[in-house]
Amino acid sequence: DENNYQHKGEAGNFIFVKPRANANDIVNRMKKEKKILIKSYPNVGELGDCLRVSIGDRECMEIFTKALLEIDK
Repeated sequence: DENNYQHKGEAGNFIFVKPRANANDIVNRMKKEKKILIKSYPNVGELGDCLRVSIGDRECMEIFTKALLEIDK
């Protein structure tokens, strides 16, 4: 994508996103720092450990993307 994240699963109500940092650490920081609830999911094919993100409306997805870019460095 435009932020250089690998992802898959666009056909359902969620997507898997391959983070740059440790997936579990990002899940914990998103909850604590941003009040955003997502899950980590191990061994997603060739992507490995990923974030499982429910698809929401545009505003929610923009908030998630901004938070991910701030945390996942």
